[in-house]
Amino acid sequence: MRCVAYLAGLAACLALSSPERAFAQSNDYTQLTSPQSAQNWYLTVGAGLRYQPDYTGSDDYIFRARPIISLGRGLKSTWWSAEDDAMLSIGVFSGQGWRIGFSGDLLWKRSAKVNPALVAVPATKFGGEAGGFVEFYPTSWLRARADLRRGIVAHDGVVADLKLDAFTNLGSWTFGIGPRMRIASADYIRTYFGTSGAMPGTGGLLQRFNAGLHSYGALAQATYHWSDRFQTTTYLEYKRLTGDAARSPIVRPFGSRNSLTIGISASYSFDTGSNYSLGF
Repeated sequence: MRCVAYLAGLAACLALSSPERAFAQSNDYTQLTSPQSAQNWYLTVGAGLRYQPDYTGSDDYIFRARPIISLGRGLKSTWWSAEDDAMLSIGVFSGQGWRIGFSGDLLWKRSAKVNPALVAVPATKFGGEAGGFVEFYPTSWLRARADLRRGIVAHDGVVADLKLDAFTNLGSWTFGIGPRMRIASADYIRTYFGTSGAMPGTGGLLQRFNAGLHSYGALAQATYHWSDRFQTTTYLEYKRLTGDAARSPIVRPFGSRNSLTIGISASYSFDTGSNYSLGF
C-alpha cells in the first residue's frame, strides 16, 4: 500500500507540475488525435525484456521476453502507450482525444514441472486473450484506458484492466505514472489460483471462487525518443493480489501477494503509406 500511495503521489505531482503548459498543449493534442487530421496508419513493432515473477503470485523471479505489436493512426508518440498495455493493440476507431480498438495478449504455460510450488494446482495451457479497449484523453497529459478480454485456450474467463496515466515530455524524454486495477471472473481465478482438490480446513469441500477485484498497483516508466519513430523505454510495475487470488495456496504461504516487475523495451514505427479513416 505504501508503494501505491508513493507512486500515486508522484502521479499527482507530475500532473500538477506544469498545468499552464498542459493547457497550452491541449489544442495541439486534440488536433493531432482528430480523425480529420491527415494521419497515416503506422505499424509499431518491438521487443522487451522483463524481470518478473515466474507466475502471478510467485516469489520466484525470472527473465521473460515480450513482443510489441501495435497498429494505429499517427505515430506511437501521438497516443500515450504504457508498457503494461496488451501485447497487441489495434486502434480501429478514433476521434478527438479518444480511441477504440482491438487488444490481445499471450499467456504462457504453467505447470509443476517448471516450478514445484505449483504441485497443488492444475497445469495451465499456453494460450491468449482477445477483446477490445477504449481510451480517453481528458487533457493532453492524462489518459484513461479500459481493456476487456476473454481467454482463448488458456482459460474460459474474462478480465478487465483499468488504467489511469499522467505523462509529460521533457526534451527527448517522456515520463509517465499511474494506478492500475484488474477485475477478473470466477473462471479466470479458478484456473490460475484454484487447487486440484479440497482446501485444508474446509471439511473436504471444494473451494468456491467469486468474480471481483483481482489486483491493484501502479506503473512508472521513462521513454527516450531517439527519433520520431524509434524509442526505448524502462519501467517499474508494482502489483498486489487481493480477494480469492490472494488466498490461494500458491500465493500464501508458497508465494507472495506483492510483486515488482522491472523491464526495458525498444520499438520502431513504420509508415504504411495509408491514411484510410475508420474514425467518426
